[in-house]
Amino acid sequence: MLDVPLVEPAYESLPLFPLPQFAMMPNTMTQVHVFEPRYRMLVADVLAGSRLFILVGYKAGVDSEHYGAPPPYEVGSLCKVINHERQADGRYCLHVHCLARVKIQQINRLLPYRTAAVQVLPDDAVDAWELDDAMARLMATLRTLVVKLGDKGAQLAQIIASTRKPLLLSHRLGSALVSDPAERQRLLETTHPLLRIERINDVAGEALLRADCPELNHAQFDSLTVN
Repeated sequence: MLDVPLVEPAYESLPLFPLPQFAMMPNTMTQVHVFEPRYRMLVADVLAGSRLFILVGYKAGVDSEHYGAPPPYEVGSLCKVINHERQADGRYCLHVHCLARVKIQQINRLLPYRTAAVQVLPDDAVDAWELDDAMARLMATLRTLVVKLGDKGAQLAQIIASTRKPLLLSHRLGSALVSDPAERQRLLETTHPLLRIERINDVAGEALLRADCPELNHAQFDSLTVN
């Protein structure tokens, strides 16, 4: 049986949905609440087409400086609408799945919303032994963290058990453990798996050193409100 890729290597034009201080990791899910008129139009077009669009972050505080069209980061997330609810007042609640990390090649400044040409950014190739070794170190740290989290550790344990694929798991763990927006963006932009795993291990280790561990930012339960 042939493997059919979930995404194309590149897309000439997809709707661009910018969010302040936002970064969504591949193979995670989240909810997005949409009520601004131009983005309601974007969602309507997305639902009528391929259901694909680009979620991308931008720095907080720059929206007003660019007349409602803040410059996004160069790396964002290719997302697909899995399910949606349309409210009586026209607002949307979207359930979206991030299919891949993408690099924005060109932005078309159209009205009422922008579109972008993007290229998928896959992970760099790494030696299987090095990958297994890095994941073994990370798992050792996480097992200790699960115990220290107590009841909250069940959520982290669920993420760990969600897949046996190390690259996919590293994205899900990064989404769950890294809360700082700038750090999440750097993690999203990191295409070298060993560097990403090392950083996640550092974050988990830092949590172990604190008396009170932070609550997990599990992407499946995040809820975003878009102005």
